[in-house]
Amino acid sequence: MQQLLHPIPLTLAVVGFLLLLWPPRHLCQDRALAALVGLYGFCALSFLVSVAPVWTRLGDTTGHPAIGILGAFGTVVAQVSLQPIVVVYWVLPREKARRVARLCLGAGAVVILALTVLFLQLPNFGQTTPQGITAMYIHSGVYRTYLVLYVIAYTVGQTVLAVGCWTAARRTDQAWIARGLRTVGTGAVLTFGFSAVRLAGVGATLFGLSHPAPAAESFAWICADGGNSLVLIGFFIPTLALRVVPHVRVWARAHRDYRSLAPLWEAVHHAVPAIALRSAPTPTAVWLHFWDPTWRLYRRAVEIRDGQWALRNHLEESVRSAAEQRRRVVGLTGAELAYAVTADQLRAVLATHSHNGFAQTSTEYADADIREEIRTPDDDVRALLRIAAHFNTSPAEQEVATSWT
Repeated sequence: MQQLLHPIPLTLAVVGFLLLLWPPRHLCQDRALAALVGLYGFCALSFLVSVAPVWTRLGDTTGHPAIGILGAFGTVVAQVSLQPIVVVYWVLPREKARRVARLCLGAGAVVILALTVLFLQLPNFGQTTPQGITAMYIHSGVYRTYLVLYVIAYTVGQTVLAVGCWTAARRTDQAWIARGLRTVGTGAVLTFGFSAVRLAGVGATLFGLSHPAPAAESFAWICADGGNSLVLIGFFIPTLALRVVPHVRVWARAHRDYRSLAPLWEAVHHAVPAIALRSAPTPTAVWLHFWDPTWRLYRRAVEIRDGQWALRNHLEESVRSAAEQRRRVVGLTGAELAYAVTADQLRAVLATHSHNGFAQTSTEYADADIREEIRTPDDDVRALLRIAAHFNTSPAEQEVATSWT
């Protein structure tokens, strides 16, 4: 049962760890995120160590067949120590959360040290497996102490986590955080079944009673792996809603806006090819362009503005006047009028440029009057998108300069 269930939380832990790790600079700014990344990382290690091939390879490499149990228990204790840290940084003031975090990390370090000391006193009974090590070592007093210490630390940690999550869920006004905390609390309580079976096995050995049936072992791992899966999912729910989803939306919006500016950019680029920044395509550049389209979007906006500037000598006053009159008739005013007229001017300018013409009575782009309202690159992108919308939907026939030479 253990080997069947472990891949589920292992996959959740690895996926969560990799998703939360990027970009790394956020870890220095967000203590809760750093603790969460560590939580997922230690959880992944605990399940990875308990996979039979990895367990065997560790034993062969270190010369101690049971070393896997120290790795599994040590990483689980580290995970349990980090779990409440995530919660306190979510719900408590930073200074108070820092004090609680130090207490949790200190307690976890003490338990791991004690487990290491006890492990070094375990007898060597030969080759072990993740499923059979407890049955092999349960008659050893040192192992029983080792197991009881681990189970008590694990249960205390999960109890603190469950109580803290349900308390915090009632106090927070953010729905996604509340849902995630309740899921975590439920998973923490479910793991109590694993602790109960392990303590029952130790008690049966001490008092000469019959050991729990094989079905109890399956029940223990269902509780342990199921509970851990819920904890991992619960911690990721608010992170997904508050961090990952917004990043995905920004990524999708940048790709959409980049494509929306394409017709306008292509028209301007055809007239003024020099606006495009030429760079050698590399696998890294292609990968970054896909995963971080914001730079390309901003670059496209700059190139369109460069093209506008290069074509400014072809602007004709009569085109602007006619466009303003026509656009006002359909009800456009204010900034939207300026963007629509600018789109008409660009179409006329491109036609004039293609005929090598020039303006008899020069003017400015209509949106020049509202450029002061553009304060950030995002503002400029939004403005160009509105120009592009009118440019893309303009009729094929537009007024051009009234006189060409």
